[in-house]
Amino acid sequence: MFGQNMKNTIMMLCLISSFVFCYSCSSLCQINNCKDKKPFNYSKYVLSEVPTMYVNVKSVDKTTGNVVIRGGNSRKPTTLFLWNWGDGSVTKGSFPQEHIYTDRTQNYIVKVKACYPDSSSETVEAFVRFVSLELKPVPLSNKITVTIPNSKVELGSRLPQEGMYKFSETLSFFPDEFFTEISREMIEYILGVAASIQMDFVNSDVYMANDTFQQVLLRDAGFGGMYSLWYTNPVSFGVGDYGFQGSIQWSSFFHEMGHNFTLNTPADYYFGGKSDGNANAIYSEAMAQIFAHATSYCLVNDYKKFGISSDLAYEIQLSAENSFQGLARCYKKYIDSGCPFSSWNDPNADGDETFPTFMTVAYKFFEYAEKGNYDYRESVKRMLTFLQHFDKDWHSRYDPENNSVEGATFRATMMVCALSSAFETDLRADFRKINFPIDDTIYTDLMLSAKQ
Repeated sequence: MFGQNMKNTIMMLCLISSFVFCYSCSSLCQINNCKDKKPFNYSKYVLSEVPTMYVNVKSVDKTTGNVVIRGGNSRKPTTLFLWNWGDGSVTKGSFPQEHIYTDRTQNYIVKVKACYPDSSSETVEAFVRFVSLELKPVPLSNKITVTIPNSKVELGSRLPQEGMYKFSETLSFFPDEFFTEISREMIEYILGVAASIQMDFVNSDVYMANDTFQQVLLRDAGFGGMYSLWYTNPVSFGVGDYGFQGSIQWSSFFHEMGHNFTLNTPADYYFGGKSDGNANAIYSEAMAQIFAHATSYCLVNDYKKFGISSDLAYEIQLSAENSFQGLARCYKKYIDSGCPFSSWNDPNADGDETFPTFMTVAYKFFEYAEKGNYDYRESVKRMLTFLQHFDKDWHSRYDPENNSVEGATFRATMMVCALSSAFETDLRADFRKINFPIDDTIYTDLMLSAKQ
């Protein structure tokens, strides 16, 4: 919706979110035993090597107990993987694997271990759900909601229904058959919790219709990913059927909601409609990545506060770690490829040239947070406090309609200013090392204007 190559970007993001399960240092027992210490962050991806193996629950048949798990390993070990199914059964085999559970009155953590010729090994985990997850909802604001309608919703729009702002003709609703494993109401509640976290991230400075920020999750059965419709009334996002098949794609849901919030902020001059097009991604996609992973962090670490069970929190954690592994891989590829900075998505190019750049911006947020021991929530809020000074002058200098050197320099410098504000540190030197075109005069100007 932000350019001709954005569909390719969405598909890449969906592949990252859907098919890359990573090693989890936490488990259900560790979550249950947690007292004051925060049990979940992304430090292992920042401070150590990114895992090479991934697994994904493709299907769970509650009637027969048959479970199918797929995955892969880029190191391609010569020995078969060791599968611990969590029910006392241990097998060896390659991907994909099937297993039949006879006891379907509980949920399971599957552990898959790979052994390598150098005597090293790697273990990844997946969550298999047979029984409904427990939930004790706490009151949430009725002004900040996410619903999954069970009937057709007529959308209005703040923008002309043409070009990139068209509605998909295949938009509909998810029928009850998609909610056999976890109820529609339970998912709505979790998304409502995520929305309340993201409203806090934007310092409650967001465009609201009738004093509410209500989002609806709509079905786009013919689409292989998800996408934001930040400009609709009500605000909405489209989801392909995969979102509720096998492992629920929590991180992808939080990502699209992150678009809805960050493109509707600041309330009196929001980024959406002004930063759209071929230059959108360094802001819109980077911020959605940051929001998705920071939301999971806040939700998982405060799962008891929100009345969420430890196993549901763990499932959300796995989804977040899944996605973050892909983020870390993209950053490594950006560095290994010689740091090909790009904030302009050429519609005639193959793929999205901005993809490595905006993933790098998002990754660096968490790198700085972990290495500097910063709280994610407070850092996101400081970042948004800076970005919410966006106005007509910034809009003009962002130059969203032109592939100009001046525009690219402003976009890069603006995002580095935002990260510098988040961590209260001048990060120009670090980003210059990875080819971000930063202008000192623009940096000083923006930082001063944001203090007024």
